[in-house]
Amino acid sequence: MASSNQAKADKPGSVRLFINRAGSGKAMDVSNTLEVPVEVTLRLTRMVNVAGVGNGVIRKTIPANSRVRVATLSKRKAGGPIMFKHSFSYAMLFSPEPDQPDSVSVPGPAYALPWQGGPFRISQGAGGDFSHNSPSGRYAVDIAMPVGTPIVAARAGTVVKIRNGQGGRFPDPAGNYVRIEHEDGTHSAYLHLSRGSVRVKPGQQVKVGTLLGKSGNTGRSTGPHLHFVVQKAYGSSMLSIPFRFNQPVSSLPNFALSSQ
Repeated sequence: MASSNQAKADKPGSVRLFINRAGSGKAMDVSNTLEVPVEVTLRLTRMVNVAGVGNGVIRKTIPANSRVRVATLSKRKAGGPIMFKHSFSYAMLFSPEPDQPDSVSVPGPAYALPWQGGPFRISQGAGGDFSHNSPSGRYAVDIAMPVGTPIVAARAGTVVKIRNGQGGRFPDPAGNYVRIEHEDGTHSAYLHLSRGSVRVKPGQQVKVGTLLGKSGNTGRSTGPHLHFVVQKAYGSSMLSIPFRFNQPVSSLPNFALSSQ
């Protein structure tokens, strides 16, 4: 049973590392409040007077909605302090759908490119350090493009939510956006659109190629671009899931692959 303090600390829709005292040592717990299991990697470096963690690399699977102790650090010698540096990362483990093979391939339909014109460049891909490292955006892609580029539906569906009146970074880091629900229950979202440019309304049916709005630089954006993400609801969380375009992403110029 979680204590009241723990319940407050275990933020919904997150994966967090907690380090607390355990006798003369340290206990390291991971809280996973997502609706899917995750594999965590904990790396300890610059260890002084630390025992119980081998070479300092710990990998464990944390079930959905659980809190697990991943390591207990003890003193190698009594009297001296325990010192170390640590880094922590995780990856979501998506279970295959019923009657589907246990593969890690990208399932589902291919998405059309969600813009007109170009060619444009990928400025941040899946797992990007700047902003594609959260459960809701891990598999997103950012495409740098001039403000005013037509943004179109990449897949047919129903518009479920829009924002059209934001002029800068606040109040929503997504800026102006369009969110579309597809027949399989997944969503696609088109973020950072120009203020006043959205051309669709909630409840509207759209086809591939329907004009949604125009690209912009609103919300948490360091330059004009489109942020495109496909998500699926797991309990109360909207999680980013892998997807594929109907043409190889490698055919697009890619900022994220720097030397090219």
